[in-house]
Amino acid sequence: MATRSASQRWRRRRSLHIIGMACALATAPGTQAGDSGTVTVIIANAVIGDVSVALTDAIAEEGITAPSESHFGDMLARTAPELGHRADLYAEARIYTFCSAVIAAKLATESVHNIAHCPLSIAVYSLPADRRSVYLGYRRSVESAGGRAADALLDRIATRTTAQFQHAAPPVGR
Repeated sequence: MATRSASQRWRRRRSLHIIGMACALATAPGTQAGDSGTVTVIIANAVIGDVSVALTDAIAEEGITAPSESHFGDMLARTAPELGHRADLYAEARIYTFCSAVIAAKLATESVHNIAHCPLSIAVYSLPADRRSVYLGYRRSVESAGGRAADALLDRIATRTTAQFQHAAPPVGR
């Protein structure tokens, strides 16, 4: 029997950890850890196209117009030679931006400078080392009633998206 490398053992442990935590997603409200201001959800054994469709469906279920899609990973790969970074930072990466008029109005009413928090966005990406895990990532908003409403909307959309996949780990981040 061949021995597993440290990398293989780590990936197996990580996969088992993700599977073990999958059920927690349905019962865990957006967990917050650290202070990075971002939330990351891992969906194991998925492909980015399926997760992207689930995300756009979840946004539509909120009554929000279809999001704009930015092919972030393609842009980074295309500009890598000129900017000097690796072209393979992501296997694939997309950013979906959308706006809820209700949330935008709450934020703007609180402060006209909250315009910087619109539109909302959720990234969908996979990494070269593990193309079968897809990540959702989004930023937390400002500390206010409008910001909390934006955070709740993003959490609902992420939860709806991941609910279609059995192997999602609970969200982590601030």
